[in-house]
Amino acid sequence: MKVDFKDDYNDLEEEGTSIDIMAIVKRLWNKRKYIIVITSCFMVMGLILALLSRPVYKSSCSFVPQMASGRSTSASALAALAGMSTFDMEGGSTLSPLIYPQLLENADLLHELLYTELHFEEWDEPVSLFDYYMNPDYQKKSITPYIYTYTYGWPLVLLKRLMSKGSNVQQEVTVPVSEELTASVSRIGFFSEDESGCLGIIKGNIAIDIDKNDGFLELSCVMGEKLAAAELCEAVFNLLDKYITEFKIEKHSQTLAYINERYEEVHLDYQNKQMALAEFNDANRGILSATAQTRRDQLVAEYNLAFSTFSDISKKRMQAEMQVKEDQPVLSVVKSIVVPNKPSNSRLKKLIIFTFLGGVLAVGSVIGFDFLKKQGSPWPEWWSLDEDPALLPEEEKEKKA
Repeated sequence: MKVDFKDDYNDLEEEGTSIDIMAIVKRLWNKRKYIIVITSCFMVMGLILALLSRPVYKSSCSFVPQMASGRSTSASALAALAGMSTFDMEGGSTLSPLIYPQLLENADLLHELLYTELHFEEWDEPVSLFDYYMNPDYQKKSITPYIYTYTYGWPLVLLKRLMSKGSNVQQEVTVPVSEELTASVSRIGFFSEDESGCLGIIKGNIAIDIDKNDGFLELSCVMGEKLAAAELCEAVFNLLDKYITEFKIEKHSQTLAYINERYEEVHLDYQNKQMALAEFNDANRGILSATAQTRRDQLVAEYNLAFSTFSDISKKRMQAEMQVKEDQPVLSVVKSIVVPNKPSNSRLKKLIIFTFLGGVLAVGSVIGFDFLKKQGSPWPEWWSLDEDPALLPEEEKEKKA
């Protein structure tokens, strides 16, 4: 069945947009076989990838940042997201939730995470994430990555090849590296090419979402196995707790370390003064001379001063220790980590996405090719408007007339 819509195209300017839409619909109807073929191809591709794709399991937990004293920091920290500062009210004791996603870029945290060991079903011993992703002995053989690479992933492959060709033109220069430079690089964070590639994969498996309405953060991790997903989520949570604690109490920890150094010096001086006074009293027991009395008064004054200084530094040390404990953040878990039972990636969802993508591409190509041909373009040569004379350019219409 063929629909004639020549009059609709000729009367576009007179009839308005509704006639234009109807003309496009009729054109798509006439090209329904082409659209069905393209959509079916994408459907088959999606079905193949859905059947060959590995299951992915997602484990998550929700937590609320609190201070060690029990005061929640979520409300004030979330207020910072809206542009309201709470620094003056609470003395800068709160941390913005945006700090937690940024911690995933911390070099020390990433290095620890890179060599975190997880348990997998195929191996009895735990395997580090670096070995799991980069060591060929732990790689599972699958053709799914190749299908992905040479289907909808081919633009990225082409781009990488073009970039690699440009980089090969540059000459390689060998620079001697001293031990001091190596130590300096290790302090500022350095990753090899394999480690950087592995970190790119790991970062794609971890996400931290901020719930502004309920005031909590959600950490989610995905892996190809149930237990590994839960262990990865637990490892990331523990590392976040460790590094957010170090970040928050860093200033007061430095103050405490300085006070501890002074405390040891003052304590030693106090003990020396105390011992000097005791030895003088033992050596001059029963002697009532003015010289001995004057010397004793001097030792007593030095002892009292040392005791006063030691007492003050002891109080400051106790205050600094209490400040560190009070400022130590605590991540109160709202939803605990559990081992997932069902995979998070739906095969049906992947099939629907590919089918929809094929349909959109088919419809868009019909409209695009018609536009090019109507403008007189010879490309694509296999695309013809003969069955729809209304779409032909004016020159073609005159020739056919």
